[in-house]
Amino acid sequence: MSTEQQMQQSLADLPAWMLILVALAGLTGEMWRAEAAGVAVGVLVKRVLLRFGSSALFGVSMLMFVYWLKQDYLLAGAMGIAVGLIGADISGGIYSRYLAKKAGVCNVERQG
Repeated sequence: MSTEQQMQQSLADLPAWMLILVALAGLTGEMWRAEAAGVAVGVLVKRVLLRFGSSALFGVSMLMFVYWLKQDYLLAGAMGIAVGLIGADISGGIYSRYLAKKAGVCNVERQG
């Protein structure tokens, strides 16, 4: 069996709700943060898409990695959600820092 066939079989064995849950892991937090800050709708949509995309990318990657290690699918789901949230926070922080540098608000200097 080729690697592609193994990947397709692994995806077929996973419950669909787990993939959806991992993909949506970062969406709620970003909506809550953006609403509290009073962000414009266009910026909000960009930030939500960035957070959703990075959460899905990191989370599903970890989900498939743990599942590939022949671990329990609940452990794979938990690890996928945790890594998805962490990845979404990191990418959101990097994007916010980029916007601050672009606007000239924050002057980032290297320490050391």
